[in-house]
Amino acid sequence: MSGWTVPQRELHINLEGDFGGAELVCKLDVSIGTFVELQKLSAQENTIINSYEKFGEEILISWNFLDGNGKALPPNGKGMLALSPGLAIGILGAWTSQASGNPIDSSNELQDGSTLAEESTKTETK
Repeated sequence: MSGWTVPQRELHINLEGDFGGAELVCKLDVSIGTFVELQKLSAQENTIINSYEKFGEEILISWNFLDGNGKALPPNGKGMLALSPGLAIGILGAWTSQASGNPIDSSNELQDGSTLAEESTKTETK
């Protein structure tokens, strides 16, 4: 039997609507351990900040985000924590739904029942 290499795909996310023009690239294929740990961190109020830091440090590859002064935001945990809640939640939701294979991630529903991942993103796997 010959060996099979586990894929290391990237996910390209292009935000739309209020976040139009924002683009980012992140790892799509991560270990199930990383995925489950991120989900656990996101589900608990006292560790949710850690989930965004973990995403920024271990999954996010690049983005075109600038701060209010036009300076590039680093594509890492610190940069993730500098984002508005709607933007950060939308990014994590879009990634989660693609990485898990679920078309809709109901954990990121907004108050009106829609999701940022559904309404504000186009994703492309490479």
